Formats: sequence, C-alpha cells, structure tokens
Amino acid sequence: MELPSARTDTTPVITSVVSLAKIPAALSTGNTNSVLKGAVSKEAAKIIQDESTQADAMKFPSSQSSQPSRLLKNKGISCKPVTQTKATSCKPHTQHKECQTDLPMPNEKNDAELDSPPSKKKRLGFFQTYDTEYLKVGFIICPGSKESSPRPQCVICGEILSSENMKPANLSHHLKTKHSELENKPVDFFEQKSLEMECQNSSIKKCLLVEKSLVKASYLIAFQTAASKKPFSIAEELIKPYLVEMCSEVLGSSAGDKMKTIPLSNVTIQHRIDELSADIEDQLIQKVRESKWFALQIDESSEISDITLLLCYIRFIDYDCRDVKEELLFCIEMPTRITGFEIFELINKYIDSKSLNWKHCVGLCTDGAASMTGRYSGLKAKIQEVAMNTAAFTHCFIHRERLVAEKLSPCLHKILLQSAQILSFIKSNALNSRMLTILCEEMGSEHVSLPLHAEVRWISRGRMLKRLFELRHEIEIFLSQKHSDLTKYFQDEEWVAKLAYLSDIFSLINELNLSLQGTLTTFFNLCNKIDVFKRKLKMWLKRTQENDYDMFPSFSEFSNSSGLNMTEITRIIFEHLEGLSQVFSDCFPPEQDLRSGNLWIINPFMNHQNNNLTDFEEEKLTQLSSDLGLQSVFKSVSVTQFWINAKTSYPELHERAMKFLLPFSTVYLCDAAFSALTESKQRNLLVSGPALRLAVTSLIPRIEKLMKEKE
Repeated sequence: MELPSARTDTTPVITSVVSLAKIPAALSTGNTNSVLKGAVSKEAAKIIQDESTQADAMKFPSSQSSQPSRLLKNKGISCKPVTQTKATSCKPHTQHKECQTDLPMPNEKNDAELDSPPSKKKRLGFFQTYDTEYLKVGFIICPGSKESSPRPQCVICGEILSSENMKPANLSHHLKTKHSELENKPVDFFEQKSLEMECQNSSIKKCLLVEKSLVKASYLIAFQTAASKKPFSIAEELIKPYLVEMCSEVLGSSAGDKMKTIPLSNVTIQHRIDELSADIEDQLIQKVRESKWFALQIDESSEISDITLLLCYIRFIDYDCRDVKEELLFCIEMPTRITGFEIFELINKYIDSKSLNWKHCVGLCTDGAASMTGRYSGLKAKIQEVAMNTAAFTHCFIHRERLVAEKLSPCLHKILLQSAQILSFIKSNALNSRMLTILCEEMGSEHVSLPLHAEVRWISRGRMLKRLFELRHEIEIFLSQKHSDLTKYFQDEEWVAKLAYLSDIFSLINELNLSLQGTLTTFFNLCNKIDVFKRKLKMWLKRTQENDYDMFPSFSEFSNSSGLNMTEITRIIFEHLEGLSQVFSDCFPPEQDLRSGNLWIINPFMNHQNNNLTDFEEEKLTQLSSDLGLQSVFKSVSVTQFWINAKTSYPELHERAMKFLLPFSTVYLCDAAFSALTESKQRNLLVSGPALRLAVTSLIPRIEKLMKEKE
C-alpha cells in the first residue's frame, strides 16, 4: 500500500483498521466532514479483506529483523499503527480488527496485571429457596435457620445440612447413601416423621423452660434468705427438704422430684446473693446519676466479729417513683486503724469507681467522732475540699441528744450507777433471774422480769430505770431473801424518790429519741421537735418552782404517798432541768438553724419574711404561690414529692429546695444496718456487703435479666 503524501488532506486508512477515535478539535468542522466523506467513499474499496495480510503485519520474522519496519502514521487521529505498538511489546497479542487502536479498552488489563497470577474468583452467595417437594426425599427446613439462608434437616437422622446443599440432587444423594432402605417410602411416611420431630423439639423446649424455672426459684430463695438475715446454709438444710415433702404431698411425687433439682447449696446461694446484690447496686448507681444531687450518711462500727466496718447510705431523687429514696451505698471492711484520711480514701475510691461527682454531693452526716470532724485531716475537711464547699455538714441529732442526756449531777449519776449494780446482780445469775420471775408471778405484778442494760443502746437506760422503780417492792423482798447489801437502797425513801425522777426524765428523753429516729427525716422536722422539747424544759422549770410535778408521774405519785421532805430533792431536780436546758442550747445553737430564711420550702404558699432568695427566685416563688394546681398537689403529697413535681415548671426553686431537703439529719440508717448484722447468730455470713445490701434494700432485683445473661 502506498504511503500518502505528508501534505495530503485526506485521512489515510490503515490496513484492516477502522479508527474509533475522535477527531481532534484543531481540525475545522468543514474540513473534517469532507475528509471523512472522501475516506469512506474512495478508500473503502481498497481495504484488503485477506486476514493473512494482518497476520504478516503483526509478525516480525528473524530474517526481516535487520530491516527497518515501515512507519505508518495516522495524522488524522495522531495514532501510531498497530504494527509498531505490538513490535515494542514483549508479549504481542492480536485484537479484533475493529478495535486495533493504541487507546486502552475499558476491560483491557495492563502488563502488570497480566504478569501477576490470576486471582481467585469471588464466591457468589448461594440463594436457594425451600420447596415442599423436598419432603419426598425426607427433608424439612431447620427451625433455627434464618429465612434468608434456610438449612435443610433430615427427618430421619436429624442431620442439618448447609444452605448450599438445598438442591434436589444433594438431598436425594443423602437419602440414597444414608437411608437407602427408605428410598421408596411415600410422602406420608416422611410427613409422620416430621411431626414426630416437631413433638420432640417442643418437649426439649419444655425441659429448658423447666430448667429456667428451677434457676429462678434458686434466685428467689437466695434473695429471701439474705433479706431475712439467715445463714446461707438454711436453704439446703431446711428449705429444700420441707419443700420436697410439701410438693410431694400436695402435687405428687413428680413435683417433689423436680424440687430436688433446685440448686440450693451453700456456695450456690452465696453466688446468687452476689449476683443479686450487684444488680441492685447497678440500679442504684444509675438512679443516683439520673438524680444528679445526692447526700451521704457515714458511720463506722467495730462491734461485729471484731471487724471494723464502714457503712455509707445515700439519699437521692428517684424520678421513676417521683420521691426521695435512701439506699445502702456500700459496706467496706477497714483493715487498718481508723483515721479521717483513711476513711476519706475508701469513700473517694468507691465514688470514683462509680463515676460519681463530688460536686453533686449536697450533704454529709456523721456521728461527730474526732476522725469525722477533724478541722484539717478529718473526713469533713477532705470532702468539703473535693466538693468545693457545696456539701453541708450535719452532726447527728440523735447523738447530740444522747450527749445531752448523759449530763447528770454527781448525786443523780450515783443513783444511776447503783441501779445498774442492782440490775447486774439479778441478771448475771440465771437462778436469781428465775427466782425473781417466780416471785413477781406470785405477787401478781404487771412485769415479771427486768430488761438488760447496755450502754450502746440509747433508750435502754430509761427502760431499765422505769422497770426498776415499778418492781421496787418485789426487788426489795428478793434482795432481802438473798441477804444482799443492795436492799438498803430500796429502804431509803430519798434514794427511791431520786430513782422515780430519773425514770420519768429518761422516759421523756426516750420519747424524744424515738421521734428523731426513722427514714426520710429532714432538718426542718427534727429542728421543730428539738424546739418543742426546749420549750417544755422551760415550762418544767417554771412549774418546779411552783412545786408542781405532774409532768413527772412516778415522782409525783411517790412524793404524794410519802412523808419525805422534798426540799433537797426539788433543788436537785431544778438544777438538773436548768443544766439540761443549757446543754440543749449548746448542742443545738440557734445560729446553726438552717430554717432561718428557708421556711418557704416547707410551705411556699405562705408569706415568709427574709427569704434567702435572689430577685429572680422571689418572682418565681410569687408565681408558684398563685398556682392553684400546685396548691392542690401540696395538700396531698409530702414536701419532697411536691418539689419534685415542681421541677418542670420551676426548675430554679426545685434545685434550691432539694439541696436543703436531701441532706441527712441523723445516722439512724447506719445504726439500723448494724442492728441487722447482730440479728443473725451466724454473723460472719452477713458481714459481707452483698448479703447486707439485700437485707436492707428497698429495690427489687431483676432476676429475669440475670437469667437472660446466663443463656
């Protein structure tokens, strides 16, 4: 083929090649159209149809290697001929004649890809649906398989095949190879086998449900064992045998056999209690985080098994029940000596582990011990440091009242010691105690025994003195029969008169003590009760000057029936009441009364003067006092519930009020928890925190959640 001239305007046609490339933009539109038309009309007939020519053009024999190859240039499309391109390639290959250009094709691979080994083909997902005709070869869908990839299951042997085997040929092969004797069975036979398999699966599920019920029963018994403060071994030694006998008698022997399978060993009960306690603790921490504000009550005791325990109660807002709740936060054993710094380290470690913020602590209540109230290294100082002085410190009201009651004049304190000596003589000997009981029964006394006296029990002193005075005649006869020197005390009328006064005054103090105890007590409630007792003391002082002792019934009765000169005794009584009033004022100073300026919290619908509120809060309080809807709610709920309900409409007043209502006023809950530890003879089993938490908590463990976690 002749090469066209370099100045030719027509587009040359390469042998057996038709260009698919675009015409360069440099060419004009008119010239391009004429070129294309000329090329198609004149040169199309000259294309050589013989394909051997193409093969010769792409091959370079060794004989012609020395001769330079002809360069065929396509100036119209600026494309090099195929012969030159393939000549420079180390791996020449042929292409279809319609695409022999130098431009890469969409699916054409480069040389690097050609040199690399062929990659494995990606396995396409297998999607095969189940056909009811597969039952003819003994296969159904496995009940536990997914709908997107069903798995066939043999109704004869129960073997479950993969989803890719859900083909008639594979299923038939399984039947022929493993169950050849059943190959000619009709469809009814396989339908019957499928029904039998469904019944078997349902029975297995029923057995699993029974097992779950037994595990749940184990959790319930463990919870009741800890809540009743009983040893863990009681579940297997007492509950389980009687449970088996009762179920066998009422429900039959099969039910009794099921009861035998309930896991109630000592180790199992302890493990269940740990799980239940951990679940309750998780609920508690979650509620405290939602509450944001919280208050703490802390106390320590070394009376249980010679182990020093640190108890901490927390008060928070439970928005689920829209009220304030009190729960045991932790019970930690203290192995080292008790100091304020060590107590703080234990509490701070627990607070940090539960991701609680000290800045949200609004109150701390302790018993006033030196380790708690130290000015620099005490627990109070450490907590106020980390809480940025947002926590209000409170000395337990009950402990302060007890300190006041211990302030006695020397002569009255001597009467108290002598009374304890008489009680010890009778109660320390079992024979003496029984003889006094028989004597009281024969004399028709109202009481037949004496209570034990313990210094750690705050109200035992008043009970002991009152009972001793009521049985004074019986005790005098008993001591005279025993020829005891203690008989002289009851023969002294002045001593008996002082005993009568002590029994009366301590009974009144015990009433105050009991009124200060309880849950959900606030600073406002207890301050009101202390103020009432202070006013009573002033009234009693005034009446004693007038020789009126009706407020002391035992002393008044004895003085009226006795001819004793009461001048000296009345002086002692007046001095004691005067000192008692002074000590009450010192232990409960007016400057520490938080009620001043905060009475609007107790009743926001009354006009109170000198409220400790900002101008904005005063406006909100005025708006709240005019809200008739909240006024009706205030009459039907407690103060804490009222302010929780007012959070949505008055969030500023809600936060201000809850910071005064949340702090504890006593450590009654800690003392009650220590009493719960002493109720069980097996004390060592209840020293641990999990058992104690279940014994005092008001939260309900999520047993169903614990069982699902075990699945």
